[in-house]
Amino acid sequence: MLILTLTIIKLVPALAVLGILIFIAFIMFSFRDLIPFVPTPRKMINKMIEIADIKDNEKIVDLGSGTGRIIMRAAKRHKKNLFVGIEKSFTLRSVNKFFLFFHPGIKKRLQIVSEDLFNANLQQFNVIFCFITPEALRILTPKLKLLPAGTRVVSYMFPIDDTEGFTEYAEHVTSKDSIYLYKKI
Repeated sequence: MLILTLTIIKLVPALAVLGILIFIAFIMFSFRDLIPFVPTPRKMINKMIEIADIKDNEKIVDLGSGTGRIIMRAAKRHKKNLFVGIEKSFTLRSVNKFFLFFHPGIKKRLQIVSEDLFNANLQQFNVIFCFITPEALRILTPKLKLLPAGTRVVSYMFPIDDTEGFTEYAEHVTSKDSIYLYKKI
């Protein structure tokens, strides 16, 4: 038993390194997609949630939710809201659900769905978070134009090109980080 325990203890660092290498490979591989996995910095997540001005009983979605950091943080702050993370990647959904396991208080109000965000029904949401490429935003814009009045779209890093039908607010947090708020009129 002692030998088995010592063997396992010796394997832990190797398994940790292997896990890190697999994660790095996953991130590098994701850059081939239209929407690669790039985590949003914590400071920006807090600012995005603040700018979104979430009200009680609103429904919030994160398009390409990755590991779920944005919607989990928002769900912790806003206890009377429903949150949906749309994520196509099985790996990222699994990581998201793993993290959610450690936050049972928000589990009932947060749902992670496997869906292509370009086919999602966005009209049911009051707030839409996204950190997606300019090309993905261009493809998504016709759907955004169909949103009901008052819906807010919060985009990290990249602006929406065609903002007809929206009021626009931009906050340039640093020289590299910008958050854009679009409110449907």
